[in-house]
Amino acid sequence: MFLRRCAAVFAGLALIFVTGCMSMVRGTTEEVRLTSTPSGANVVVTKDGANVAQCDTPCVVVLKRKSPPFMVTFSKEGCQDAVLSLTRDHATGKGLAGNLLGAGGLVGMGVDAVSGAAYSIKP
Repeated sequence: MFLRRCAAVFAGLALIFVTGCMSMVRGTTEEVRLTSTPSGANVVVTKDGANVAQCDTPCVVVLKRKSPPFMVTFSKEGCQDAVLSLTRDHATGKGLAGNLLGAGGLVGMGVDAVSGAAYSIKP
């Protein structure tokens, strides 16, 4: 009886650790490279009007995959401001293949969708 309970607990823990393949492979954040011509533009990234990140081009910001849309405003003295919207798209690749082949299954797909790992930031 004790061994059966231990096996059930182990099986449950194993399920927790093998689900969410994209979460493990890709993570829930994405590095977004921002560039401009001419370089040296000030970049402000906002979400729902709140400042999320700020840098001068060229630069890299780390954004949560599940949080788009983000508004990115490029500004530089003597140049016209430019605004870009970053959205999300469903990701494909190793993590999705792992979920489809059974390592994560439906539970893994659910974990990835909730955590944001199932998405990529576009463009």
